[in-house]
Amino acid sequence: MARRPKILITKVAQFVGHKDSIYDFVLDRDTQTIYSACAGGFVVKWDMNNPKEGTMILQGGEAFYSIFKIGNSLKVGSRSGKVYTVNLTSNKLEDTSQLHEGGVFFIRPKYSGGEDGVLLRPKTIADAVGGDFNENTMLLAADSLRCATESESSLFVGSSDNAIYQLDKSTYEVQRKLSGHTNSVFALALLDKNTLVSTGRDAMIRVWDMTIGKEVHAVPAHDYQAKSLSYSGTMLLSSSMDKTIKLWSDKLDLLKVIDIERYAGHTNCINKVEWIDENMFVSCSDDRSLLLWKVEIIS
Repeated sequence: MARRPKILITKVAQFVGHKDSIYDFVLDRDTQTIYSACAGGFVVKWDMNNPKEGTMILQGGEAFYSIFKIGNSLKVGSRSGKVYTVNLTSNKLEDTSQLHEGGVFFIRPKYSGGEDGVLLRPKTIADAVGGDFNENTMLLAADSLRCATESESSLFVGSSDNAIYQLDKSTYEVQRKLSGHTNSVFALALLDKNTLVSTGRDAMIRVWDMTIGKEVHAVPAHDYQAKSLSYSGTMLLSSSMDKTIKLWSDKLDLLKVIDIERYAGHTNCINKVEWIDENMFVSCSDDRSLLLWKVEIIS
């Protein structure tokens, strides 16, 4: 039997300054920048190489649930259903649009989703390229749309009705409804073009074979609801309300548990994790901080 390689985890940096829970962040890998959004209604810009120098670039006056970078703009989704657009050249607010009824849980260049169960998408290719959303909507679920990920041909959306919807990316027609979770689906990731993983309030990670549209494997991942997934190409990260980040192989073997006791990790619910590259990732938490982590494989 092959010996499992040793994995060394190092906390590289801590970014502090937010006054409330950090729900989401977006990475600009080219400039080594993090943009974080919090429940206090602030967006802060961070330099990964200088964690003490955070710069506030938006104060919205309401909780921010989601954030995404589209070209030279940030799109920030709020509790009320408004999407704020920030010009990153001037760091000034360009536009505020009421796009959803209730919280906006995810924003991408071609669509957004939220508490109203509506998937909002642009009408034209020109709108999609510009990241401009309009009235082309579809009521996808009777409950909140919480997360989304894409393959080459499909869009997958996780919902608080416990289901995952597979849509055709060109027509937005629903192709499948995947059932298996017993509560809200909070995170999705693709391991390859045919393998989808999901997690959520039931704290399970479920593996779906999309060639047959069926769940083929599941593991009890966390003690409490799981909030986020991110795949590096070789390893999967998950985060949870149980204050841990877990590192998994692509076969869902547990490789490492990152917690406060052993790694001086987060002290509250960890809302998101995302790989920067195959060796570094970022996490954010209700403890009002972001952490930068390094993962080293020692053979």
